[in-house]
Amino acid sequence: MIELAPHHVPTLTHWFPAGTPGPAAIGEHMMATGIGRWWADRPVQPRAVAASCAGYVVLRGSPEALTPEILAPLAGTRIDAPPRFLPALGAAFERLTPWDRMIWTLQAEPQPARVPLGVTVRRLEPADTDALAALGPDAAWISASWGGLLGLASSGHGWAAASRKGGGSWPSPAHTSGATSTRTSGCIRCRTTAAIASVWPASTR
Repeated sequence: MIELAPHHVPTLTHWFPAGTPGPAAIGEHMMATGIGRWWADRPVQPRAVAASCAGYVVLRGSPEALTPEILAPLAGTRIDAPPRFLPALGAAFERLTPWDRMIWTLQAEPQPARVPLGVTVRRLEPADTDALAALGPDAAWISASWGGLLGLASSGHGWAAASRKGGGSWPSPAHTSGATSTRTSGCIRCRTTAAIASVWPASTR
C-alpha cells in the first residue's frame, strides 16, 4: 500500500465513523492526535484504506484491488478487517492467526465511582515517564499509540490510581475506548497497588 501524506487525512473521515467501538477507534485516535500512519491502495480516490498505529491496523474498503504486493507493508501487524478481506490477506501472507477480541460498548450512562480510601487518582504528568517505563515491554503498545512514554505522560488522557501507603507503585496497564477498564497488580514487597489507564481523546469517545 502507499503511505499517504498528512494533507490526505481529512478526506478519510468517512472511512472511520465517529464513536465506532473496538479497534475501529484507532482511526479516530489518529485523526485527533496525528500519531500513526495512513495507507491506501492509491492516493486519489482510494478503494482500500488502512490506519496503522502501535502495531495495530484497521483495514477498510474494497479488497478487490489488493494484491500481495500492495498488502506487504502490513506484514507483522494485528489487522482488523471485515471477513471479505480474508482471501486477499490469505494470499498476501504465509500465515494468518485469528484473534478473537471482546469489545466493550457503552450500554448505560456512566455512574459516579467512589475512590477507595487511601487511593489517589490523577492525570499522568511528564514526571511519570519513568513509572510508565516500569510497565515493561508488554505495555509498550499503549505508549506507542501516543508517540512514546513522554507522549502518553504529557497527553492529558492518561490516568493513574495509586495507593498512598508508602513505597513505589507498580502500574498495570489498560487501554480502552468508550469504556474504562483497569487491571490492578499488587506488589507484596512494596505493599502497594496501582493501576493506570490510557483513554482515547474526548473527541473520539
